[in-house]
Amino acid sequence: MHLLAATNNLFPDPEATGSGRYSYEVGRRLVDRGHRVSVVTRRRGDAPRRETVAGMDVYRYGASIPRLPATLREIRRHVEAVEAEAPVDAVGFHGALSSLGVDRAVSPAVPRTYTVHGLWGVEYDIRASGGALAAPWHRLNRWLRHRVEARTVSHSDRVVVLSEYMRDRVDRHHDATPPCTVIPGGADTARFAPSAATADRFPTAGPNFLTVRRLTPRMGIETLLDAFAAVVEDAPDAHLYVGGDGPLRESLADRTERLGIASSVTFLGYVPEADLPATYASADVFVLPTLELEGFGLATLEALAAGTPVVGTRAGATPEILGDLDGDSAIPESLLVPPGDADALATRLSAWGRLSPAERAAAGDACRAYVERAGYTWEAVTDRVAALFERLAADET
Repeated sequence: MHLLAATNNLFPDPEATGSGRYSYEVGRRLVDRGHRVSVVTRRRGDAPRRETVAGMDVYRYGASIPRLPATLREIRRHVEAVEAEAPVDAVGFHGALSSLGVDRAVSPAVPRTYTVHGLWGVEYDIRASGGALAAPWHRLNRWLRHRVEARTVSHSDRVVVLSEYMRDRVDRHHDATPPCTVIPGGADTARFAPSAATADRFPTAGPNFLTVRRLTPRMGIETLLDAFAAVVEDAPDAHLYVGGDGPLRESLADRTERLGIASSVTFLGYVPEADLPATYASADVFVLPTLELEGFGLATLEALAAGTPVVGTRAGATPEILGDLDGDSAIPESLLVPPGDADALATRLSAWGRLSPAERAAAGDACRAYVERAGYTWEAVTDRVAALFERLAADET
C-alpha cells in the first residue's frame, strides 16, 4: 500500500506538534511493515525541500497564506512527483492547510481519512483571544480556517479522532461529517521507560513534581503554581520543575516570586526531545493542569510509560486516559481533579507527595503496565491505522 500523508509539520522538524509526532510515529512503523509512505508537509527553517525521514519520502512546501494560490500550486507539484513514483492507494490528512492542497491535487477516487488533532478555527480563537479578535481580519481568518477544515472533512471517507471528547467536538463544529473512528495516540515504550531515569536529572530531595507544557493560558500553569504554594507549606522539600516555553514565561516566574515559592520552582525551558525520557522517568509525579481543549495528551502517555503517575484535570480527553487507571488497586490516590481548582490540586499533590518511595514505585509499575494493556503504544495504534487504510483501499467500509 502507498499512503500519502498531508501534515502541517513532521517530527523531528523544529516546532513539530502532536500531529507531527503522530504522523512520524505511525508513518515510520508503516514503512517497517513494508508499506510505502510519502509525506507532504510545510517547510520550516532550512529543512530540505525533499528528503527521506525514517524511510518516508518527505516533500516540503513553503506556506504563505497571503500567497495561497502559489502555495497550492507547489503542493500540487509535490503530489504529482509522489504519484510519478508510485500510484497512491490512500490519503491521510493531518493538518488543514496541507490537506487542502493535497485534497485538490489527488483524484477523488482515492480514499481519504482526516485525523482531527485539533479544530483549526477554534485553536486560532484561543491564540488570538482578546481585543485583537474583534478586528475584521481576525474574524475573517477564523471563518476561513473553519471553512477550509470543513471542506476537507466533508471530502473524506472517514474521520479519525484521538478521543471521544474530540469526536463530540467534531460533531458539534462540522455539520456534515463522514463516519468517525477513535484511534488514540501512543507512547514509545522502548524509549519512555523507568530505566531512562538518571540520578542527577533532578538534584532536589523531593518529592519532585514535573509538568511539560506550552506556557499559554489554557495549560493551567498559574493554577499549578497556586496549588504548589500550598504543597510547599506542608512539604518544604517539595520541588516543581516546569518544562516548556511560551508567552507566559516571565509572568509565571513573577508569580512564583509573589507566592514565595521561587526557590522551590525551576523553569527548565524547552526540553530537548532526547532528554524527555529521562526527565519523565526522574520525576515522582507528572502534573497536567490543563484548563480546556486537551484533545488527547501524548505527554500523559509518555509519563505513564516512564513509570511516573500523572495527576491531571477532568478537562478534555484526560479522563478517558486516566479514568480506568484511577480505579487500579495499585493507585493509592486519585489522579483526577477539577480544572482550575487550585485547592483540589494542592490536596491531590500533597497526598501523592506523602507516599513512600515504595508506594510511588508500585504505582509507577501499574501506570506503565496500563499503557501496554490499554493499547496506548505506537505499535497498537499503527495496527489500527493500517487496518483502517486497508479497509478503505479495498472499499470494505
